[in-house]
Amino acid sequence: MEKGSLPRPPISGIVIARDEELRLGACLNSLHPHCAELVVVLDARHTEGARRKAEAAGARILVHEFQSHVLQKNVAVDAAAYDWLLSLDADEMLDQGLEQDLARFPWDDERAAGRFRRRNWYLGAWVDWTGWRKDGATRLFNRKAARFGGSWVHDRVEGSALRELPLHTRLLHWPYRDIEHHVEKLNRYTGQLAREQREQGRAPSLLKLALDPPWKFLRMYLLEGGVLMGRRGFVLSAVAAFYVFLKQAKLLEAWQDHSRG
Repeated sequence: MEKGSLPRPPISGIVIARDEELRLGACLNSLHPHCAELVVVLDARHTEGARRKAEAAGARILVHEFQSHVLQKNVAVDAAAYDWLLSLDADEMLDQGLEQDLARFPWDDERAAGRFRRRNWYLGAWVDWTGWRKDGATRLFNRKAARFGGSWVHDRVEGSALRELPLHTRLLHWPYRDIEHHVEKLNRYTGQLAREQREQGRAPSLLKLALDPPWKFLRMYLLEGGVLMGRRGFVLSAVAAFYVFLKQAKLLEAWQDHSRG
């Protein structure tokens, strides 16, 4: 990574929170040493516990009705006091080492963006096998050159000619509290994804409905090393296969509902 020719500018740490009271405090505390301010956008249905966690961290709080992750994050982007932004979800926190990354970052390039590797926790341990070990996200960027885009399910930082630079620091991620929470989220996400795909004109496929779920399981469990994780790897691979099945099944249902209407 090239060394920036300018001193580090102030950074706004931005976080959106929706039913994530448990992790929000640790998330904000990991941002605090690196950011000149913290901005938290709470869902309108937030708990008072989440507000107290944000207040304790000294964050500026905005309350906004949740419509999508993209819209919610861009509310935070627009509300920040500074152009350089470091964005986390409430179930994430920064690992050690960010100071070294920030010291090397090219702050004189507004199109530079920092991409983190992400390490995910599942059923009591870190996931270092399956496709999850390749997980990552771009979260450090300048709002003059980028903002959040993507779909309701998969938001991402987008910008013209954005130059993504790998950072050494990891994001630590607790995506699911337990299996019930995992299934609850995938049920909600696949429903929204099916609606988006239907609106885009993507047709369902019985062949994909039949073949994609078992292929997903075999790939994650055998080819990507889920078997090395023991029972956790089996469960993770099976739930991932169920996610693939629900995507196709709900897309089929969306088309059937449309044809009847």
